Amino acid sequence: MADLLKSGATMLSDVCPECGSPLFKVKSEIFCAKCNKPVVYAKATGPETTVSSSMLLDNIEQTIVVKITEANELLKLEKDPERLSAYSNLVFGWLSMLEKIHNLKQTMSNS
Repeated sequence: MADLLKSGATMLSDVCPECGSPLFKVKSEIFCAKCNKPVVYAKATGPETTVSSSMLLDNIEQTIVVKITEANELLKLEKDPERLSAYSNLVFGWLSMLEKIHNLKQTMSNS
């Protein structure tokens, strides 16, 4: 980080959404020196925030996996056919979302 400052980079008051390290601005690009990744600011309706698309997708993916695990525990105990169907539909929907997230991640890494 000291080398970046010596080379003319500007340390920003914002931090990386993934690792919490200070962000740097070099020319017109903002990036995290620790992660060695660019950081993009997203427009929000509230206060300005930094958003990492990959971090957001990872968080959504983790939430879905937790929900699938919870539904699996309910499925193991459930006897009512209507509830079994409802839980199965939820799991199917979450699995579809996971597939879409994986496709988005793959598209993002290829571009």
